[in-house]
Amino acid sequence: MAAKTPSHTQVSDRDDEGTDFGRYRIFPRLRILMRNGIKIEIGPRAIDILWLLVRAKGELVTKDYLLEIVWSGVVVEENNLQAQMSAIRRALGSDRDMIRTEFGLGYRLVEKQNHEAAPEPVLDKAVTRALPIPLTPLLGRQTELLELGELFDKSRLLTIVGSGGVGKTRSALEFAQRLADRYGHDVRLAEMAKISDAQLVELSLANALLIPSLDMHHVRQALCGSQSSQLTLIVDNCEHLSDAIAEAIEALLTNAPQIKILTTSQEPLGISGEQVYRLGPLAVPPQNITDIKTALQFPAFELLVERASANVQTFQIDVELANAICHRLDGLPLALELAAARVATLGLSGVLAALNDRFNLLTAGRKTALAKHRTLRATVDWSYHLLDPDEQLMLRRISVFSSPFDVVAVRAVATPENSDPWHAVDILGRLVSKSLLVLDLSQTRPRYRFLESIRFYALEKLADDADLKCIMEQYAAQILTAARHANEDWKTLSTDEWRSTHAGIIDDLRGALDWSFSTHGDMQVGTSILACATPYWVQLSLHDECRNRISDALERFANSLAPREEMALQAALGTALSWAVGPVSEADGAWQRALHLAQTYGASEIELQARYGLWLVNLRSGRFKASLDHSREMLRCSLDAGDHEAVAVAERIAGVSQHFSGNHDLARELLERSVHWFQVNLPPQRFRFGLDQSVAGKSFLARTLWVLGRVDEAKDVADRAVSEAMQLDHANTLCCALAEGECTVHGLEGDVEAVRRAVAALRHAARQHGLGFWDTYAAVFDTWATMESGQVVPSSELSSLVEAVFRAGFHPKYSNLFSDILLAVQRNAWDKTPLLPISTILLEETDAEPCWADVEFRRAAFHLAGSPSATIADLWDELEQARTQNALSWALKIGIDLASHEACGGLLHKAVRALAELIKEFPDNSSGRYVKAARSICKNPIRAAVGQ
Repeated sequence: MAAKTPSHTQVSDRDDEGTDFGRYRIFPRLRILMRNGIKIEIGPRAIDILWLLVRAKGELVTKDYLLEIVWSGVVVEENNLQAQMSAIRRALGSDRDMIRTEFGLGYRLVEKQNHEAAPEPVLDKAVTRALPIPLTPLLGRQTELLELGELFDKSRLLTIVGSGGVGKTRSALEFAQRLADRYGHDVRLAEMAKISDAQLVELSLANALLIPSLDMHHVRQALCGSQSSQLTLIVDNCEHLSDAIAEAIEALLTNAPQIKILTTSQEPLGISGEQVYRLGPLAVPPQNITDIKTALQFPAFELLVERASANVQTFQIDVELANAICHRLDGLPLALELAAARVATLGLSGVLAALNDRFNLLTAGRKTALAKHRTLRATVDWSYHLLDPDEQLMLRRISVFSSPFDVVAVRAVATPENSDPWHAVDILGRLVSKSLLVLDLSQTRPRYRFLESIRFYALEKLADDADLKCIMEQYAAQILTAARHANEDWKTLSTDEWRSTHAGIIDDLRGALDWSFSTHGDMQVGTSILACATPYWVQLSLHDECRNRISDALERFANSLAPREEMALQAALGTALSWAVGPVSEADGAWQRALHLAQTYGASEIELQARYGLWLVNLRSGRFKASLDHSREMLRCSLDAGDHEAVAVAERIAGVSQHFSGNHDLARELLERSVHWFQVNLPPQRFRFGLDQSVAGKSFLARTLWVLGRVDEAKDVADRAVSEAMQLDHANTLCCALAEGECTVHGLEGDVEAVRRAVAALRHAARQHGLGFWDTYAAVFDTWATMESGQVVPSSELSSLVEAVFRAGFHPKYSNLFSDILLAVQRNAWDKTPLLPISTILLEETDAEPCWADVEFRRAAFHLAGSPSATIADLWDELEQARTQNALSWALKIGIDLASHEACGGLLHKAVRALAELIKEFPDNSSGRYVKAARSICKNPIRAAVGQ
C-alpha cells in the first residue's frame, strides 16, 4: 500500500473537542486520552503521535512524517519514535495490538471490532495490579488465543502445555487480560516458578486469592469479596511441583464451583476434567522465501524482526538470513527474542553463524525475567532436571537423531538392553507429555522429533556419557539398516513414495557417515552406508556431496578397504554420476573399476550393473560400437546366470545400440522383443537398473520407428511411454520417456509446440530430482524449439549450452537437434561462433564410427557448405545410403531436398520419381510432416519447386 500523508479530520476550535476510536476518546488539544471515561496517563509526544494515527483512519503513517510533525523539524534519532510507540502501546494495555508496525515504513492504527469495545468493568484494584503489564505486544498468537477461549468456555480447568521458552506464560497472561478487560472476570495470578517447596503451594495459591488459606471458609470469603461473577485463577509454571499443585487445584475446583483455573506447565496435571492445550512454536516462513512482505506474515519472522529493530537504530533486513535463524531456532519465541538481542552487536549473519554455539550466544535475556528464562540454557536446564533418570538417559541417547525417528529406531539405539517392547514407548510418551519431544501422527508410523535447541542441549549431555561410543555404534548400525531398506525400495517404489518414506533421514545419514569415518568411528559401517546411499545423492540432487564423500573414502582408506567394499563404493559412484551428471570420465572410471573387481570376485549383480553402466556411458559419449559390446557382454552374463530379466534388459540396450549404429531394423526387432517380455513378466524390482525397462524400451522404439518411416506409430508409442511413466511416478523413467521418446519424435517431426510442452515437464522433473543429464538434454530441446520458431538465442546462452553439453560428456551426435540448430543459425544469419565446437564434430569428423543419423548430418552439411552445385551428387549418394539402412524418414528429407535443388539443375523429374517411390513405402494413412510435403511435391512438382 502506498504511504501518504494522512487526510485530516475536521476538528472544532474548542479545546474540549474529542474524537472516539473504539472504547477510547482522545482530546488532542488538551492532550488527554480516556478509556471508558477513565483518564489514562500518557506523555504529550505520545498523545501527539496517537492523534496523527487516529486522524489517518487506518492508513499508513510514515516514520518520516511522524518525526517531522511531532518533533517540528528537529533532527532526532528514530529510536525516539520507537520509545514513544512503546509508551502508546503500554497505555493501550490489552488493546496494544491496535498499533500495527509496517516494518521499514511506519505505523497504522487499526480499530477493533465492536464486540471488543465492550465497557470495561471496574475490578478490585489489588487484582488489576496482580497481572503484570507486558512491555511488548504479543505477536502471532491470535488463533491460539481464540482456541484457548473456546476450550475455557467448556471447562473449569485448562492447562497450556509446551516446551520451555515457547511462550506459555506470555500467552496465558494475554488471555487472562482479555478475560478481565472484555468479560469482567476477576483474575488472580499465582506464579509458582519462584517456589521450590511443595508445602508452600497452598499458601501461594491462597495469597493469589487474597485469603489466609485454602480452607472452604476462606475460599467462600474470596468469592464473596470479588466484585465479579466469575473468578479466574492463573497458576503459572506448574511442572516442578505438579503433584502438589494438582492436589490443591482439585480441592479448589471441588469446593468452589465459581472458580475457573488456567495453568501453564510443561506437562498436563492429570486432573479429572482437565482440558489440555499444546502450545507450539511460532510459524516460520517457507525456506525459499525472499519477499519481506510475505515473510512478515509469519509470526516467528515478525517477532525476530520487531525485537531486533528495537535494538538497532538502522536495521537492514536480509530475508534469507532472518528466515534461516527462525528455522534454526524452530520458531521458539524465547530463543528468537534472545537472538534478536544479539543482532545489534553481531548482525544477522553473525547470529546465524554462531547458532552452533547457541547456549553461549543466547544469554542476553532481560534481568527482570525469571531466572529460568534469562538464557536459553537455563530454560532447558530447568526442564531437564525435572526428568527422572530413565527419561534423562533416553533424552541423551536419542539426541543422536537429527531427523524425525520412530520407536523402532529408538529401541535399536537407545534401549537395546531392555527387552520390554513397551519400555521405549512409555518413556517417549512421557517426554512428549513433558514437551521435550514433538509427536507427528501424520505418517503411517508415529514419528518423534526434537526442537533443535533441546537436541543441542541433550547432545552436550551425551558427550559426557561413558557409553557414548556404544550409542554411536548402535546409531550408525541403525542408519545402515535404514539405508539398505532405502536402496532396495529405490528399485521398486515410485519416486514420490520413496522420497516420502526415506528422504527424511538424510541428515542422520550424514551424521552416521561423519562419525563412521572419524577417529573413533567404524570405517566398515561407513563404507556400507556409502554403498547404499546412491538413491539419496540422486533423488536429493547431492551430486557434489556424493562425489566428495565416496572419493574421499576411496582415497583415505585405499589400503584398508576390502575389495568388495571398494567394489560397492565404485558402483555407487558410477550410478550416482551416470544419472545425476552424465557420461563423464569419472563415471566411466568408477564403472571400469567396479567391473574389474566384480569379475575378480564373482559378484554377478555388480558385473551386470557395471555392464549396464558402461553401456550407458559409452552410448551417451558417442561410442556406439563400445556400447554395443557392453550390451552383448551383459547378455552373455545374464544367460550364464539364468537371469531372464537381465536378458530382456540386455536385449533392450542392444537394440538401442543397434539403433545408434544405424541398424534400425535389427534395433526394432530387439526392442520389440524386450518390450514384449516386460509386458508379460512384471519384475519384482522395476527400477533395478535405474528406470523402468518397459518404458525405456518403448521410448527408444518410438524414435527407431520414426526413422523407419512409421511416423504415426512412433508418436503413439512415445505417448504410451509417457503415460505409463506418469502412472509409475518415477522421475528417471519419466525423463527417459519425455526425452528419448516424446521430445525426440516430435523434434524429428519439427513440431515445436509439442516439444515445448514435453520439455517443460522434462525440465521440471529433472531439476526437481537432481537428474543432471536429463536437464542438459532438456536445455538442448529448449534451444532447438526457440530457434526453430525463428527467435534468436543470445550468444552467451549458446556458449553456456555448449559448455554444459561437453561438461556432461554428452556427444553432439547423440541427437540430431544440433544439425537443426546449425541450419537455423545459417537460415537467419545469426552468430555461429558459439556453435563452432559442435559443427566441427558434426560436419568435419570423417573417421568417426557409423551413427544413427549420419545421412542427416551429411544432408545438413550439404546445406551449410554454401555451394550445392558442387555436392549435389553427394545428396544422391546419401539417398541410397539411407535406403540401404531402411531409414525411410531420413531418405524422405533428402528426397525433398533433391526435388528442390534439381528443379534448378534440370533433373526435377528424376528427383520427383525417386520421391514417389519413397512415399509408396510409407503407410497410406501416414500423417507425418515430411510425408505430406513429399506428397505435395509429387502432386505438383513445378509449383512445389517454385515454392522452395
